Order: sequence, then structure tokens, then C-alpha cells
Amino acid sequence: VSTQSTGSSGINAEYGGGQHLPLGGQGYGGQQQPPSGQGYGGQQQPSGGPSYGGQQPYNPATYAPKTPEPVAAPVPVEKPAVPEQYTPMLQVLESAVGDCKNATQNPTHKRKLDEVTVKLDALKEKLRYDCVSGNVVDELNGIAGALHVKDYNQALFIHSRVAQSANFSEVGAFLPGIKVLLQIGAQLHTVHHY
Repeated sequence: VSTQSTGSSGINAEYGGGQHLPLGGQGYGGQQQPPSGQGYGGQQQPSGGPSYGGQQPYNPATYAPKTPEPVAAPVPVEKPAVPEQYTPMLQVLESAVGDCKNATQNPTHKRKLDEVTVKLDALKEKLRYDCVSGNVVDELNGIAGALHVKDYNQALFIHSRVAQSANFSEVGAFLPGIKVLLQIGAQLHTVHHY
């Protein structure tokens, strides 16, 4: 018993000396605690539960995240059609992509040709909104003409001329893809003569 007393007096001395914890209904500072079932301030509490000062006990359902209301899907904006004068050129370029995909079994070629398709979509976007100069369109028509007769050397020559003379901000989104198409087409044409 004396060891507990010494231990608690050491704690008591450290934390304010000599005060003892309340026992048996006595509150801190000699205040009487309310009888069971009665909260602070004289409020009647249901028996068996602690007082919350008039607040309701925590209920997880009250704080559960609410299900977001469905948001209407955005209405797609109708893009203008690509002007008809560009259709023959685009058809030749897309046909060349298809011919190359059919002629190769090389997975690297197939992946690069998929990237070419993305670049051709960028070309369509620029043509749709008239963002390609007349000189570049003329050169692209020249490339398409050479591709139509499978003259890859001529198509590559025209491509290099466009690459040297055009503004990169105008052609950078699609011209590298056309070059890849021409290079793969030239390799496959040499091997397969498709």
C-alpha cells in the first residue's frame, strides 16, 4: 500500500501537488456531480447514455457523403465538314495508310501508321477551319498525286520542299506523320511492289 501511495504522491507533486482525483459523486473543486440520468445544467438525460450538452450523439448516417446528382452529358458541338476540295487529297493519303497496313506485318510499322492516322486527323482539323495556306495545300496535292501513282521518291521530294519552306506552326501537327507514311510506303513498295 505504501508503494502505491508514494507513486501517486510523486505524480501528484509533479502535476499540482497533493490534489486527489474526485471519487464518489464529487466533481472537481468540490462540485457535486449530477445523479445518473441527469445531464449538466439540470437537463434530463435518457438513462444509460452520457450527456452531450443538448447535442445529438454522432450518427454516421448524418455525415455520409451524398450521392452526386447525375450531370447531363455535354452536347457535342457539331464540327464543320472538311471542304470538298480537300477530299481527293485526304482519300489518297488515307488509302496509302490502309495499303501500308495491309502490306506489313511489322508491329513497329503498324504502330507508326496508327500515329500517322492521328496526324492525318490533325490535318483534317486544320483544313476544316481553313488553317492551311494555299501554297501548303498545293504541295500536299502534289504529294497525293505522287502517292496515287506510287512515286514515293517524288512524294518525299515534295515533302522535303514543304518542310523547308513552310512555317512549322502551320504544318508541325501533320507533316511529320506524312513523312513517316512516305518512308514506310517507300520501304514496302520496294519489297512488295504493292
